[in-house]
Amino acid sequence: MENSNAAAVEITKYFNRDLSWLSFNHRVLEESQDPQLPLVEKIKFIAIHASNLDEFYRVRVAHLETLAKLGQYNDEESASYQDILTAVRKEASHQTSYLRYILATSIIPGLEENNIILYQHHEEVREEHLEFIYEYFNTQVASYLQPIWLSNETTPFLEDRQLYFVWQLSHKNSSERLILLNLPTEHLPRFIPLPKIDNKHYVIYLDDIVRIGGEIFLENYKIKGCFSIKLNRNADLNLDEYSGAIAGQMKISLEQRAFGAPSRFQYDVAMPKKLVSLCVDLFGIEQDELTPTGRYQQMSDFFSFPVPANSLPTLAKWKPLKHRELASYKNYFKALDEKDFLLHFPYQSYDHVLIFFNQAVLDQYVTEIMATFYRVASDSHIVNALISASKNGKKVRAFVEVKARFDEANNLLWAEKMEKAGIEISYSLPDIKVHAKTALITRVKDGVTKTYGFYGTGNFNERTAGIYSDMGLLTSNPVMNEELKDVFLYLYTGKQPAPFNHLLVSQFNIIDRFKELINNEIRVALNGGEGKIIIKLNNLEDREMIDALYTASNAGVKIELIVRSICRLRPGVPGLSENITLNRVIGRYLEHSRVFIFNNDNDPRVFLGSSDWMERNLRSRVEVVFPVYDEACKEEIFSFIKLQLAPYRKTRLIDQHLKSIPIAPGLECGDDAQEAFYQLIKEK
Repeated sequence: MENSNAAAVEITKYFNRDLSWLSFNHRVLEESQDPQLPLVEKIKFIAIHASNLDEFYRVRVAHLETLAKLGQYNDEESASYQDILTAVRKEASHQTSYLRYILATSIIPGLEENNIILYQHHEEVREEHLEFIYEYFNTQVASYLQPIWLSNETTPFLEDRQLYFVWQLSHKNSSERLILLNLPTEHLPRFIPLPKIDNKHYVIYLDDIVRIGGEIFLENYKIKGCFSIKLNRNADLNLDEYSGAIAGQMKISLEQRAFGAPSRFQYDVAMPKKLVSLCVDLFGIEQDELTPTGRYQQMSDFFSFPVPANSLPTLAKWKPLKHRELASYKNYFKALDEKDFLLHFPYQSYDHVLIFFNQAVLDQYVTEIMATFYRVASDSHIVNALISASKNGKKVRAFVEVKARFDEANNLLWAEKMEKAGIEISYSLPDIKVHAKTALITRVKDGVTKTYGFYGTGNFNERTAGIYSDMGLLTSNPVMNEELKDVFLYLYTGKQPAPFNHLLVSQFNIIDRFKELINNEIRVALNGGEGKIIIKLNNLEDREMIDALYTASNAGVKIELIVRSICRLRPGVPGLSENITLNRVIGRYLEHSRVFIFNNDNDPRVFLGSSDWMERNLRSRVEVVFPVYDEACKEEIFSFIKLQLAPYRKTRLIDQHLKSIPIAPGLECGDDAQEAFYQLIKEK
């Protein structure tokens, strides 16, 4: 199946942002069809795709629904939001069907070839397994079930992402009756291993255990049908509107999220039309929100599919490598006194960041630690280090963003723990999210004050550091760190900083500086030099920046873009963007680093940072983009980017019609850029 993409919406100068994102998610799904990928990895990509799509419906589709109901029109795309919503739903539905096709034709048969049988219907279950199933149902499942008789007088509330059954029953002396029954996936695994038979492993959905057990407690009824349903609700809180006592307001708002309006109603395609209509009336579903799928919902649960030990081949693990030079120093502050160090996660160990903080806790000369937190790990070693530092008498300040979508509750929990330990906590700014990934340590020795900064492209989060490809710079550069201190003082006190000469900080100078850098490349090109820009982002949406790149392209500047997901810039269009190419890299790690390289008449200016080129990043967040001055660190970045742009098998070129094209079909150039970079670091 090919990606249907944007055929339903006529787009001109810019791609539609949501169709662009869906093209990325389609590329994720394509990985589950890669013949060179082990089956367990294919299953993981199925789960990633489904999880991504769930969030997309909860946030973006819900947002588009609101605009469509208001009758809004998108002038840029010459389409109403209703037309855009229709195209988006069509593509999302196409991908849902494609996922189920892959499961049925590739994943399930692949498991069977390896003696792993996933039952696809409760009537397939072998008699030898029934005793186990009945016992599991009676001892583990039954106490969590909450059956509700459905009627016009009873309108139960369907929880967001909760799985349910609708049972269609009849009794000898009564009319048809309906029962709504929850599947307790919040308490029990979705997939349950069953006893082996003839050296074959068997797995059953929790759904089918409930079906089989349910037939026992419904034995006095004739079961006419049992159909699975699932509802996605609007989870797009207007997070940027909160001010004042933000932490308290967020706690209330998190409770309200569960009651958002429906955005997608998935149901078993076998459900009778009359029953579907009844669900529409009972649960307040709109016709456009109806999504017929299959017997089982929530394919994101395949994240936890119980693969028997040693039953399937897996990808060779890439052990995070030590930064050999940095690791040779017993004291990181001494190392940073001598030079800057660039770290590449997860290719290199995140332990280096933990050591940086832990040494600050124990160092007698460290007087103050400041850090920003956007998504905190659930078992954060870094936050625990800050708590220890505070208890050791050091001054510790932390800025905690409590509007980080879907991580709000965890961030609030850690903020409260830090506050109890004596850490000075600052919460979200009104109308602005703080997305910067920075820390600053102050050290006073022999009357001399020095600062040591960590500047990152990714969060202080040990868990995501193992799966996101990011970079971090450790430096004692005094002018950079003094500017970073001004950023922190702005966050903590609201004090307006002096003009930034080194850092690019949103709310202050980031747009103007980026445009200056682009305009400099235009001047170089117009004067006969080599104007060249390389930018790597997660998302490229901001029209002002896109138009600046279009202008540069028309002036003869060569622009190479590496954009993971949303990209509204339309590449390769004569007279608009003919000097712009757009690449996408997918691999075992989620590409997350942001890199900006401006050739500057063959004296490259290199920047890393937390900011994508989206309107929200540039205009309604605090982001820090930082220069890389050390020549050795620059060379590492050039090596990384060279591999990202190389014609590896997993790299795709995105054309002007939003089609994803193998960058070098038929060329034997290796598997993917990520593996090549890991090997490069390993050899060094």
